[in-house]
Amino acid sequence: MKRTLISLLVLLLLAGVLLVPANANSAQSKWEGVDQSGAIIVDGNSPIVVEREVLTFDLQQFPQSYYREVEDFLAYTGKVTAEYTFYNPSDMTVTATLLFPFGCEAQYGIFYDESTRLDHVDAEKYDILIDGEPIEKTLRHSLSFWGSQFDLETDLGLLSDSFVQDDFYSPDLTVTKYTFRVSGVDTEKYRAADVAFDVPQGMGSYRIYFPDQEGAHTQKNKEMRIGTSARKNGREFDLYVFGTPFSAMPEWKVYENGGVEDKEEIAGSVQLVGTATMTFKEFALSNWSEDSGVSQVDWYNATVAEVTDERNHYDRYPIAEAGRHASGFRGSLMRWYQYQIELAPGERAVNAVTAPLYPAIDLGYEPDVYTYTYLLSPARTWSSFGALEIVINTPYFVTESSLEGFEKTETGYILKRDGLPDGELVFTLSESENPVKPVKKVTDFIPIELIISFSLIGLGALLLITGGVVVTVLIVRSKRKKK
Repeated sequence: MKRTLISLLVLLLLAGVLLVPANANSAQSKWEGVDQSGAIIVDGNSPIVVEREVLTFDLQQFPQSYYREVEDFLAYTGKVTAEYTFYNPSDMTVTATLLFPFGCEAQYGIFYDESTRLDHVDAEKYDILIDGEPIEKTLRHSLSFWGSQFDLETDLGLLSDSFVQDDFYSPDLTVTKYTFRVSGVDTEKYRAADVAFDVPQGMGSYRIYFPDQEGAHTQKNKEMRIGTSARKNGREFDLYVFGTPFSAMPEWKVYENGGVEDKEEIAGSVQLVGTATMTFKEFALSNWSEDSGVSQVDWYNATVAEVTDERNHYDRYPIAEAGRHASGFRGSLMRWYQYQIELAPGERAVNAVTAPLYPAIDLGYEPDVYTYTYLLSPARTWSSFGALEIVINTPYFVTESSLEGFEKTETGYILKRDGLPDGELVFTLSESENPVKPVKKVTDFIPIELIISFSLIGLGALLLITGGVVVTVLIVRSKRKKK
């Protein structure tokens, strides 16, 4: 008897929010890393059990805070290998499709060369093994919102082997692009002028996408006023309508500034200078490239996920956002490995998945501190979970750990447990066993340019005061001589 089960093995790496404190040298001192999770199986009917899991962290070097060359980035060797011993106790042959998400592009993997994409170059460094032999894998992508928490059901739902079917958006949906031009604005007098129009409530048969939108203001009549800059006559901008085209052009008005209030309306106009039509599929794939390493299906589905996401919509208004699509989804695509394994009745197999590992970087310590996060709790979804072994191969010191019991070895650290511990695995590495966080001075939070400016002002004031004292002394002496 043979049965096919779709089982999902999930290893999660998520990127966080960029933190940029104001330091004297105006340099970034913190980079959020990419969290990683243990394996989970979401098909509750799967008979597969995990008899043993070995997590091996190979951390022989720390990443740089930024990279200028692709070769340097690829030379970074930080990685984690999750090795699972699977066992099929049933009398059925189980074919399992496994998905292994390993995070978005690392923050410090962003180059000055904007033409370089890193969504897939580091994903090609490692193989997936079954009993020591590499197997075929497919790189998949789905939309991921920075700062959002990974949700298994939601994120898995964003993956599809075909163009996703949505109640409104479809590959053949009509998209109309309108091009407008600003003219007649007194830009000398109104240097912050804006143009805007009002959008009524109600989703209806169309959605508006305004790439250059710079503001949104709810009016007393509940309409939404959206606009963009009119600081230069002759400026052109595009407005997209998904679905039914405009029956009449928007009623554009010109305002003194971005407040776009009725009492601040000024002279000027916006003219329609061009119209083009396309399908939504053509729109979605307009900035797709084979060099991106992303399939057309995943790129299209990421576009649909963005324009339909509730966090991107103005409540009850037909206004869509596609800023991530416009930027080529840089840093906003979750990467997944997809592959298959087959287990005969009573068969065991060792599955090893290796992925790059990116820590959070904190340069506020001496020496720097690097924090790694591995989520263990998702593995509780397996029908059975046996022994857990955690190995950290590193020349550095583990300064903090959420789990107790790590033993020092010649190559790093090791921890063995029966079953899953409570909580997650979070540990920090540093070149010192006791990194120190220096006490900040007030000047550490003031840009050096401002310090220099105040110093020059102070010097000037001192010279003025000194000059005044000298002049006063000379005057007094002169009067004394006259007497």
